Amino acid sequence: MKISTVALAAVATAGSGALGFEKYAISGSPAAAALTSVVANVVVQQTQGNGVVVCTGAFISPTVLLTSAKCVADPVSNKALASASVMVGQGSADSALAAASTNGAIDTQKLSAKGYFAPQSVFVHPGYNSIAFTDNVAVLVLAQPLANATSAKLIVTPSAATGASYTALGISLSVSAPSGNTPPRLEQLSLKVGSNSTCTGVWAPYAQLTNSLCLVPAKTSSNVCSSDAMLVKTAADNSVGLAGLLNIVAVKGEVPTAQCTTSGVVDFFTTFANYVSWLTQITPLKQSDFVSSAKYNYDSTGDQDLSSASQSASDSEDDAENSSLTHVESTHTSAAAGLKAAASLALLVSALAGSLI
Repeated sequence: MKISTVALAAVATAGSGALGFEKYAISGSPAAAALTSVVANVVVQQTQGNGVVVCTGAFISPTVLLTSAKCVADPVSNKALASASVMVGQGSADSALAAASTNGAIDTQKLSAKGYFAPQSVFVHPGYNSIAFTDNVAVLVLAQPLANATSAKLIVTPSAATGASYTALGISLSVSAPSGNTPPRLEQLSLKVGSNSTCTGVWAPYAQLTNSLCLVPAKTSSNVCSSDAMLVKTAADNSVGLAGLLNIVAVKGEVPTAQCTTSGVVDFFTTFANYVSWLTQITPLKQSDFVSSAKYNYDSTGDQDLSSASQSASDSEDDAENSSLTHVESTHTSAAAGLKAAASLALLVSALAGSLI
């Protein structure tokens, strides 16, 4: 068995005339209103052959959108695509259907009429490696805010405690209907942090990553599929925290996997503790724009905010945490360190690939 690539949310091929969305979630539910406003559709012109990819991104400021690097990077060079190859907008996933034309190219005129526009800048983390699955994070900076967008707070260090609850968010199709016959929609589903033994048993390099969170299904009937996804937390006041971006979907013996319902499927999300310095260098964000894990409740009862007393305590913790972010960054976030990690993990993945072929 050869190692395959992880598919994005949707792909349009030459002559299709419409996007063929892949299923994203099993037994998900329509996304809550508080979540839909922080998410944008990212429409990308593919560089390898004709076609259009549509994936999701999340706003962490009115003009800063986070998405996965694999969404906006050239698949060969791992470098950021030109901003002219990307358009950003909001609304139902159906609106992204206008991105595909009969020749498999982005129809900028149709998208512009729906409020889409190209970002000012596209940044892919310099340590991103599509083979080693490292530093899978990218930033789109917009020249102007989208009319209906709201911003999520970026959670610097989300809880990694076994069993901690999260919500995954992304584009979905009903799995009972043929692709293209059911309108795609933004869905949410529950995930929880897996045990270290479960996660490293599926993908051994997980133990070496300082910027990854391992999630397993909260219910056996639902899970992230081969797609892209946001990992979020919602507080009692409906404010949203962004905890991670989907990196890979894996099952033991196949990393990544195209499976969704097979027992043992694990989702690895990129988290942000290692990227605060990078984000503040390339965007208008400041360290005070980030929050700690204590802002949210991670127990299995769902996404509820902490009590007022706990919230005040967490605010104090934020001050202490923000003062230590520079130290965290200095030990983990240089481009050289990211590339070194990518190289070492590439060897591990290559070895795994060799054993599976």
